[in-house]
Amino acid sequence: MIDIGKLLELFVSLSVAGSTIVACMLLLRLISPSVLSTKWRYSIGKMAVGFYLLPVAFVLQWLWPLFIPKQTMIVPLPELSSSQQQTLPDITTVAIPEQILSADIAIVFLSVWATGAFFFAIWQVYCYRRFNKTLQQTRSPVPENSEAAKQLTLMKKTLGIQSNVQLVYSSAVRSPVLVGLWKPTIYLPVKHTGDVDMGMVIRHELIHLKQKDLWIKAFTLGASVLHWFNPFVYILRKDIHTWCELSCDEEVVQEMSYTERKRYGATILNVMEDTKGIPDRLCASLSGDGKQLKRRLDLMLNVKKMKKRTVIMAVAVIIAFGTIGTSTAIWASENVPEVQNETSSNDNQTLESVDSSALNKNTKVTHYYEYDALLPDEKELVSEEMALYYVENIDHLVPYEELTLDEQNQVTKEDGIYTSEVIEKIK
Repeated sequence: MIDIGKLLELFVSLSVAGSTIVACMLLLRLISPSVLSTKWRYSIGKMAVGFYLLPVAFVLQWLWPLFIPKQTMIVPLPELSSSQQQTLPDITTVAIPEQILSADIAIVFLSVWATGAFFFAIWQVYCYRRFNKTLQQTRSPVPENSEAAKQLTLMKKTLGIQSNVQLVYSSAVRSPVLVGLWKPTIYLPVKHTGDVDMGMVIRHELIHLKQKDLWIKAFTLGASVLHWFNPFVYILRKDIHTWCELSCDEEVVQEMSYTERKRYGATILNVMEDTKGIPDRLCASLSGDGKQLKRRLDLMLNVKKMKKRTVIMAVAVIIAFGTIGTSTAIWASENVPEVQNETSSNDNQTLESVDSSALNKNTKVTHYYEYDALLPDEKELVSEEMALYYVENIDHLVPYEELTLDEQNQVTKEDGIYTSEVIEKIK
């Protein structure tokens, strides 16, 4: 049976952690790209996608006990004589969390989320399939002796790419575009192919392939499906697309001279067309967004090899953001309102009514005895299983059967606390 409370805790933890990283990314916009390059900014974006998808808090909570075993600490009470026995009312108390969410409300929330995620996913699949169908209907092969085919073979060898990459023409695209997660295909427009440096075009798309950018976009889309209600995820998706293209440009021109960079910029200008209608969340296009053109050209003309100090600072930023995201994920998972089902709620109401009535009457009192306060014959008759124990980090006495196996092996009956009911039973 699905634990609604755990499921709600999971989604809140993922959403808060991912949004925290996106908020940090927004702060980075105040820093010049010359200080933190596009490649590192893209890496932070990929980290945010990871926090939206991976249950970091749950993994850490599961791994923590493996490295730091739980220890039992027996805290003895002061010795008590028969006339100094501790007494507490025989009332079962239940700690009611301050933040409680009824199961009905939690189910409504999850139902709304599931409905939104379903329709969002259906729409994304429909858009992609429609675009892909158009590409398939308009594709035509690129001749093997063409300049484009020769450049594909050369660039694959230069970049060390072993996977099979198809190269075709399509009248449905106005600029080169890479499509396909498992069967990558570079679609070239029928027009303008004679006005561009085909080697640079092919190199750009192959670097997208080498950097697994299509997979990054697919995971980003998956995060959008899961967190469709979160505005930060849409900011992330846009930033991933932007930094994906800019980091690819940075990689393309890294070893180029200034003159070659200007030629690359001219190539982008020559293929610059309206990309409206292309689902950029599942493909990589050379032209990109015209609104970012000036910024894109400025960045590629001024790409410099990163200094050691800059690399250290970038790594420090990545580690800091990762720590912040992890801490936020754990905090969110621990502060999600507890889902209270109907049965538990009724039980609590019953216990509260019992408590109220008990406080108004002279109820039976339970005595709590240390082992040393027992009579000699009582010491002979009691056993570890009859006692209650103090355990580290737990603010109440724990019965023997609720201890872990290691804790049961550590405790002795001399460490236990015995109630008057137990003493009565053994007599």
